Amino acid sequence: MKAIHVDVRVKPVQYEVYMGTGLLGQMARDLREKPLARRYAVLSDDRVAGLYGEKMIEALEREGLKADLFTFPQGEASKNRGQKEKLEDAMLAAGFGRDSAVIAFGGGVAGDLAGFVAATYMRGIPVIQVPTTTLAMADSAIGSKTAVDVPYGKNLIGAFHSPVAVYMDMGFLTSLDERNYFAGLVELIKHSFIRLPALQDFLGEHQDTVCLRRGEDYFRVVEELFYQNSAVKNEIVSLDQQESNLRKVLNYGHTLGHSVEMASHFERIHGECVAIGIAFAAYLSWRLGYCEETWARKQIDLLEAYRQDTRLPADLSTETLIQGMKTDKKVRDGKTEWILLSGPGRLVRREDGGYGIPVEDEMLYESLEGFRRWNK
Repeated sequence: MKAIHVDVRVKPVQYEVYMGTGLLGQMARDLREKPLARRYAVLSDDRVAGLYGEKMIEALEREGLKADLFTFPQGEASKNRGQKEKLEDAMLAAGFGRDSAVIAFGGGVAGDLAGFVAATYMRGIPVIQVPTTTLAMADSAIGSKTAVDVPYGKNLIGAFHSPVAVYMDMGFLTSLDERNYFAGLVELIKHSFIRLPALQDFLGEHQDTVCLRRGEDYFRVVEELFYQNSAVKNEIVSLDQQESNLRKVLNYGHTLGHSVEMASHFERIHGECVAIGIAFAAYLSWRLGYCEETWARKQIDLLEAYRQDTRLPADLSTETLIQGMKTDKKVRDGKTEWILLSGPGRLVRREDGGYGIPVEDEMLYESLEGFRRWNK
């Protein structure tokens, strides 16, 4: 037998995240000064495209850049393999080659779907993330995760594909509907719990401004809010891009949250489900003896201050929720793993240093039933 050792030296991933207002023009100027591709495929859901698609294309063409807009129906139901294939076929029919780049323009669904298209199109082309929702700005636009949902669960088919840059324009938030606006803030609130207590204080101090979405200080406050949030996400992702250990902490509240989301057939949106998941994870941390009850209650209070219902839906049985959690990526040896907190920014770890705490089905069932009574 003969063998050759292959040693691929991968360059570290580096990119800029910009926060401000009026950033479409800035992005186009940046691409003119430092061209990324010969053509740009702007992938967006039909709602965002209807509101801002023309402005996006005009901004790019003003700088002499060639761009085409490709749309898909809004909503989580579009985040599937079939829709990905349709977008890829449309780009192929339009003659997009390896000298192209994707601009993911929209919320979390657009970022995940368009990012996954970019990861596999012609074996991978560059992508720029332009998030337009609180959810995408708080979470999915940063971190390089791309994926689609399948009948077996959320985000089970995907790839790690880092953006070249991220442009967060706070102006987009003014047209976001109230339900998605507040639900998207849940990921940001989560980051304040797991890593940055000062961000939790900032959320409390500026609650009125953030909730009202108006006033001379609004854009300054939300820009600072997403700046602090992005620093947390960036720190964790930079240390563990492919979720070998530390990055798992970003799943706080997601183990149950994804199950609620799937069981409701996506009628409950992601942030709403994660809020329920965080509330239960806080309760579970207390029930297992890792934290004081006051800390669990404090997390729920902040989530509810930002207009989230943290109670388990009465129409979803405990058995259904446990079954849904069994399909999650966070299952190991048949047990669900949980990110738990002993206090603000204090993560519970196993003896081997890992962050996922396994919980037996019997304890999980009893805890879910207890949570229903505790958090009425």
